[in-house]
Amino acid sequence: MKKIILLLSVLTLASCSSKPVLYPNQKLKTVGKEKSQKDIDKCMAEADKFLDSEKGKKMVKSAGSGAFMGAAVGAVSGLLFGDVKRAVTSGAAIGGTAGAAGAAISPDQLKQRYVNRCLGNQGYDVMGWD
Repeated sequence: MKKIILLLSVLTLASCSSKPVLYPNQKLKTVGKEKSQKDIDKCMAEADKFLDSEKGKKMVKSAGSGAFMGAAVGAVSGLLFGDVKRAVTSGAAIGGTAGAAGAAISPDQLKQRYVNRCLGNQGYDVMGWD
């Protein structure tokens, strides 16, 4: 159980990124750091606006149902294949983790994807986030 909590904590911390790191491609070399930073800021503001929209909220909300379904499936499989006493706790924990990892998208992840696409459409190449 402690391992599952630790894994979820690491995944959560990894997704809380602050800004994109751009690959020094021709676009970045042409526009320079000031212009690229303005483009990053604009894309991040657009991403925040999208997250506040109905569509953005729906995308994040639907991810929570994936974790719930994963927990339910994990509990049932625990009852079928494991110790009945442990089934509800360990089965639900494992299923919930699998469901959350497989279907969930956090607001931070959605924002990163939005910003990556926004910058990519402008010719930038996002290497990662720091």
